[in-house]
Amino acid sequence: MGRRKSARQLEEQLKYAKAREAYKRPLREEGAVTQRQPKIAVKYAVLSTLAQADEAFTIQASKKSIEFFGGNAALGLAAEGTDPKASKGFKPARILAMVSDSSPAVIRAKGSNRPYIRYGAGNINSGAQYNYTAPITADTPANLKGKVTGIVTAKKGSLGGAYGRIWFEPEDYPFTASGE
Repeated sequence: MGRRKSARQLEEQLKYAKAREAYKRPLREEGAVTQRQPKIAVKYAVLSTLAQADEAFTIQASKKSIEFFGGNAALGLAAEGTDPKASKGFKPARILAMVSDSSPAVIRAKGSNRPYIRYGAGNINSGAQYNYTAPITADTPANLKGKVTGIVTAKKGSLGGAYGRIWFEPEDYPFTASGE
């Protein structure tokens, strides 16, 4: 059996629900400034043992993220070639970072008016990017580990404080075969 909620908790939930219901999203004005996140095509060398020798794909990557992590050379990427696009379900090895604010602030959500802590750099209306995701590759797993640790040590100081994070996600190469 669950715990019964107090009258105060029920009143808080009702207050948030009423605020969310009363919220009217502002209309987007014609000609308003939009956030542009340009992507570029890059050549990604597949590391999986299931892949054919020297298999490479052309994938899309965020231009700002590639610049944040040090460029194509630091990430092991090459200029776009005539390589095929990645097969369905393929996920390249990625390095991700979140740049935090040195002192996170409690702010309120626009719809429900609920308080939450914002850890990202910049204020909410500044449009500042603080999450970065870029593919990373190398010719051998040992070289990949060296690149990742090199980028982590180089970028550790620019993460904005104790709440900033940088991490690595390995490649996911789906291997499928048909019944024919």
